[in-house]
Amino acid sequence: MQEILKKEKTFQEKLTELKKAPDDVKLKREIAILYVQRHQIVKAEPILEMMSDDIDLNREFGIFYLSKNEIEKALKISEMMPDDVKLNYEFAVTYLEQEQIEKALPYSQKVLDKDPENTMGLLPNLHLEIGSSYASMIPGSSGKVRDRYVKNAVKHLQSVIENYSDSNVFESAQYNLGVTYSLTGDFDKSIEVLEKLMNHATDQVIKETLPNEIIEVKQLAAFKAAQDYVGVTFSAITQDFEKSIEVLENWMNRYNTDERIKQAVQKEFRKIRELAAEVETSE
Repeated sequence: MQEILKKEKTFQEKLTELKKAPDDVKLKREIAILYVQRHQIVKAEPILEMMSDDIDLNREFGIFYLSKNEIEKALKISEMMPDDVKLNYEFAVTYLEQEQIEKALPYSQKVLDKDPENTMGLLPNLHLEIGSSYASMIPGSSGKVRDRYVKNAVKHLQSVIENYSDSNVFESAQYNLGVTYSLTGDFDKSIEVLEKLMNHATDQVIKETLPNEIIEVKQLAAFKAAQDYVGVTFSAITQDFEKSIEVLENWMNRYNTDERIKQAVQKEFRKIRELAAEVETSE
């Protein structure tokens, strides 16, 4: 509350200063930006008309339009300043949040090219957003497309971990990398990353989420091991199909699995029964 009152007081003081110095360009810019940030866009527009070439002010308008999903208006501003790092970053993040990664990539590449040393502090979160977006597309993909998603997800998340250990998204990148490995079926790596994070996590939300996430990954690993065991030992070799089903049913009863895993188990049941039917027919 005190901070809000302090900001309001500062804003009112600037308005008073502008009345005394109406031609002060810097002050006009500051007030217009504050209007935009306060979503008082109508009050900011006359100042923009007088300062139509001002980079900082145009950037704020572009960011505002993106926040309101007024993409066409934001694009017009982007055309005026195509190499602006901050505005390109905001475009990239906006498209990533909308799950339009192909539209996001040209903007993110400009940020990476124009600020390779991370002087603006935007790269850690950008890598996190890109990596997380690729990871979210892994479950619904297959073949070479899936391989590309996995490769890019791991690359961007590892970039945060390896290069920006002092950033505020360092732990989020580790967490997301652990989840990504789980999505690829590499449960050993997933558990390794998540348990390592468990030892030093300071983010309260992550600390509270990790134990259940690790349990779920271990359950998935157990399920995969059960699948392999059932497929090789029972169905293929002994053809003891009833035993195969019993193993899976016991596993289901033992673990509190989510809907995704239950569906996978049901699929495995069907495969075993189909094998049993084939054997019965051949006899």
